[in-house]
Amino acid sequence: MRLIDWIPGLAALALMQVHPCEAANPLGIAFKDTTNVSLYAQPSGMIIAGRCNRKDPAFQQARDRGAEVLLYISATARPDHRVCALDNELYMNDPTRVPLWPYPHEGERVSYPKTHMTDMRPGSPWILHVVDYVEQLMRDSKVDGVFLDSLGARPWNKLADWEGWPQQQKDAWTDGAIDLVRRLDEKRRAIKPDFIIVSNGAWDRGDARGLSGERYVDGIMLEHPKLGSKWHEKQAGKSFGDLGHRRVLVVASGPDDARAWAKVKGVTHVCSQFGPGEYEHPTEPPVSFEPLHDRKTASSK
Repeated sequence: MRLIDWIPGLAALALMQVHPCEAANPLGIAFKDTTNVSLYAQPSGMIIAGRCNRKDPAFQQARDRGAEVLLYISATARPDHRVCALDNELYMNDPTRVPLWPYPHEGERVSYPKTHMTDMRPGSPWILHVVDYVEQLMRDSKVDGVFLDSLGARPWNKLADWEGWPQQQKDAWTDGAIDLVRRLDEKRRAIKPDFIIVSNGAWDRGDARGLSGERYVDGIMLEHPKLGSKWHEKQAGKSFGDLGHRRVLVVASGPDDARAWAKVKGVTHVCSQFGPGEYEHPTEPPVSFEPLHDRKTASSK
């Protein structure tokens, strides 16, 4: 960690100590439809909207009642074919125009079926485009933040074959991921400091290379972590950014697991969506709603 920003970080830590979060709050994922979204529509609730449904009135209604709505963004991989009109806006209105990861040959790397990895080198035209896209979301104020899928110090999906990458290419990808969140953090500090940035991936790849990325996000998501895992608990307990709205999300393996993770130090939101079609729409909240003293009121959104 760099020495810069220690003082604001200490101030944020002091605020957390004055107003400790004694229990985590409910998180709902609504990638396909808005069934049960209204159950999360109150202060300290959080919902992640999907790539094609973010303009559904249910999300704005939830925000009006105090919930935070994050928008799903997939910056590290682009679909091979058009998914929907809203999603296409991110992918330059034509997925075939998106610059792809150039190693070992352009367009060769795949991390998920029916997608290809994007050019995540620092300062690439693709990264600059994603920053412009999210900047407009900040200015539009229709969502409270973004959920950056599959972003962290490294890609974790087996299809990416990370272990087989030359070290130079690994470092370029890690540095690019940090560059993206650094640029997004810089934009929000200038435009909308309360804009939330959560990455779906840890910034610890086993060495120190990616750790600086933690200071540019408000937290991470841990998907179906094993309860009792010291590594996962360590990631959940990290400080992350200093803007005062820390968010660490856990997608647990069912309601009982969610309630157990809600008691783990550092976790702020838990989700119990597990099983076939788990992310189509939220299930019932697995835990009660607890005050988070850094929340905006509905009227201030």
